[in-house]
Amino acid sequence: MSYHDALNYLAQKTSVIELYDQFGGRVAVCPEWNGRILTSTCDGLEGDSFGFANVQAIDTDQFEDFGGEDQWTISPLIHSFVIDSVKDNKAVLRRTLSMSDANGMPVEFYLSRTISLLNRQKIGALFGDPLAESLEQENVSVVCFRTENTVRAKEKAWVASRQRGMFNASPNRCVIVATQPEDALEPELFPADIDFLGGSPHNRVRHLSHALLIRADGHGRCRVTMPFSQSPQILGALELRSGVLTLWTFDLPRDSDEDIVRIYNSGRSPGSTLDWATYYEVNCFSAAQKLQPDQTLMYCQGTLHLNADHETLRTLFRQIFDVSLEDISRKMLR
Repeated sequence: MSYHDALNYLAQKTSVIELYDQFGGRVAVCPEWNGRILTSTCDGLEGDSFGFANVQAIDTDQFEDFGGEDQWTISPLIHSFVIDSVKDNKAVLRRTLSMSDANGMPVEFYLSRTISLLNRQKIGALFGDPLAESLEQENVSVVCFRTENTVRAKEKAWVASRQRGMFNASPNRCVIVATQPEDALEPELFPADIDFLGGSPHNRVRHLSHALLIRADGHGRCRVTMPFSQSPQILGALELRSGVLTLWTFDLPRDSDEDIVRIYNSGRSPGSTLDWATYYEVNCFSAAQKLQPDQTLMYCQGTLHLNADHETLRTLFRQIFDVSLEDISRKMLR
């Protein structure tokens, strides 16, 4: 599906805010659907649509499974935001949410979600100088956005946050979780819990010397979970045939072993007759945290999609992950 097709479809279902730049980067935001970024592109209206849009769920009003590559919820689920402002490639959304605590006492939360389409200087600050330098090449296209999600309450409260991104799967796409070379571990000691959810482990997860490769093809369910404190600062995914690189980074208001990062590949278990949407997702869950009166907690996510030639990608993988692109191809395409 092209970004233009996705945009037209969404406009028939809900209100859409669009942020865009002069280089072809475009982002589609749905305020009524949690203020989620449903999709984006780096190559203009006719470019690929990167975010997963679950058409079947949208058409049947199964809200939780609509899709979207940047979603933020606190417990309980938030349904919609009000547009506060849209200016200079930045959208600010707000919502007041009333609920009761475990003792039945009312608590009012004030939520804010700021979505920014980043210029090339800010991309470098978020993802590093090697990435920024690659953008100077003519054959590279990019879209990058960051969300800042805040919650405040006048009373003491407990807050749990989930940041979730759902993306289009591909037979040749994999997610890369890389540690530093000096932290290289034996596969069985890698700080991640791997669950195949009743499916076959065959070719789902591969190990390099200091990285996990997780197949993101939308078939054969697989879930990889790790403590946020032990996850790399930058997570990545690569479509090996098209040359599209995706990067993520998360910031949480604290550092706790209870917070987790999870990568999930959708799919069908053997013998199942259920239809499964083909997507993969990257999540960051922040466990319940005490919110003091008038204290503000902020949860941030940065997402980047880059389309480049093989040599550029080869250099970037060495600089960002210290992983060989040839090793990834050899492991995942065989």
